Amino acid sequence: MAEGSPFALAKDIAGFVARFVSNLDLDDLPREQREATTLLKNQAADLRLDMRDYSLADTRISQERVAKEVAERVDAAQATILKLSEYNLLGAADVAQLSALLQQLKAVL
Repeated sequence: MAEGSPFALAKDIAGFVARFVSNLDLDDLPREQREATTLLKNQAADLRLDMRDYSLADTRISQERVAKEVAERVDAAQATILKLSEYNLLGAADVAQLSALLQQLKAVL
């Protein structure tokens, strides 16, 4: 796990989610579970892209705008993670680890 660098944290989150999704057979999941899984995958990818934008921002105002978007996206991803845990697709340890990474990302901004 990376420490400190927002982009590295976002890459860790995206990698964690990619490994989680690769262990599932999405075609066998009910529609709601498949949609929640796809949503989390997209949220993780968007977080990584947001962090790239954050690091490339020209002004502090631009960084603050992206940081606000990231905070909202982290909250949305957290809700998706809880939904996946309700479906028993994510275990308690995975929820805790992913939640900790998300909160760490939010804290470094």
